Amino acid sequence: MKKMFGLGFAAVLLTLGLAGCGRPSLSVNHHQLQPDGLGAVIKGQSRHQTIDYRIDNGKKRTEKTHNGSFALTIPSKATNQKVVLSADNTHQTVKIEKADPLITYSSLQSTYNQAITATALSKADQKKAMVLQKQGAKLKQQQQAIEKAVAAAKKKLAAGDASAAGDLKTQAAKGNALKAQAANLQATSTEVTKAMKKAKNRVKDQLLPTQSPNGIHNLIETKDVTIRTNTDQNQVVGIALMVPVSAMKNKTDAKKLMKDFKKQTKSSKTSKTTNKALRSNGVDFRIGYSTTTLYIYITKQ
Repeated sequence: MKKMFGLGFAAVLLTLGLAGCGRPSLSVNHHQLQPDGLGAVIKGQSRHQTIDYRIDNGKKRTEKTHNGSFALTIPSKATNQKVVLSADNTHQTVKIEKADPLITYSSLQSTYNQAITATALSKADQKKAMVLQKQGAKLKQQQQAIEKAVAAAKKKLAAGDASAAGDLKTQAAKGNALKAQAANLQATSTEVTKAMKKAKNRVKDQLLPTQSPNGIHNLIETKDVTIRTNTDQNQVVGIALMVPVSAMKNKTDAKKLMKDFKKQTKSSKTSKTTNKALRSNGVDFRIGYSTTTLYIYITKQ
């Protein structure tokens, strides 16, 4: 019995050894990749427990293998990238194409935070803000028209046209009236600024931070939504909005979404699905969902 056990154990070890030898030291599925979502996924095989890799000759990093396979997620960048993988003395190189930036992070942060803050204003203050914006734009146009007319009148006066003096007087009167309107507008602006400050404080947990670190990071996490960005040197190359199905107000739609998901997972045998990209003004919108979360990926590729 002991002899049979010993032979059996040896056979198992031999089988495992042969299985390990059958796996490549290091291989990758593709040597050229395009970004998908917020990054590119490098898939490959290795008989080693870990592999090393460097991105653009940067710091060496290590990734574990699972049952002889690995999957590395490399954040997209606004420039092409070269990833060199190594295991033992074997090396593989994968090139990742650049992703077109969506917007600068500073512009995204400013525009988004203003929009979120505006939603926290009362209806009366929202109306004041809209009037302020319209009147401000109108005053700016009127000021530009006055400046243009004054320049033309001065040119005529210099050429000896005495009638231009009357034009200058007319434009001066318009300028004074414009200053009075601007003063009234300034009072409204002060009121709106105070209201915006209070509104901003109410939604401070929903605002984007002043700066975003490079790479993929969650910048806003609330019970209703998570906002994840991929930033490269102040250039936003990808945004992901993640909404929990449980946070959807319409529970009927949520149940329907779950039902549709179950149908797809039965046929595709996957826990997550993503549809084809919808393109608008050069921006790609891709929607996917898991059993718990709705994903909206925004990229420009």
